[in-house]
Amino acid sequence: MNKIETEPHQARALGKNMPISWKDATEIGRFIKGDTTQKAENKLEKVIQKELPVPMTKFDSDAGHKSGSGDSGKFPVKAAKHILELVQEAQANAEHQGLNTGALHIENVITNQGTEYATPGRFRGEKTKAAHINIIVGEK
Repeated sequence: MNKIETEPHQARALGKNMPISWKDATEIGRFIKGDTTQKAENKLEKVIQKELPVPMTKFDSDAGHKSGSGDSGKFPVKAAKHILELVQEAQANAEHQGLNTGALHIENVITNQGTEYATPGRFRGEKTKAAHINIIVGEK
């Protein structure tokens, strides 16, 4: 298993087995990659409030067109909430390492499929989605 190393001017936050769709996490990662952390937080808050759709580029089945954007889009609110927390954690980790939080931008968002597990109780046997998300921020 490869360990992801960060350079001296980088910080990261890792979320394992987050209860969100891997496909939604991948599209949100494309949506915020390259933005400053402040801009990414604003975008994710607008997605949570259903004001700004996330453009679906690869996983666009059953995604209708939204006004204001030329592509098909969705509002993955649950995934946006979890990724917003991870962006804030990465920013806090960067501050702890002594990096300039005003100059931070999102360098990479790595998403992987998490383990599927069956839900106990009434919906026994139903599979629950999960995703691993790794956000790397760095100074410009």
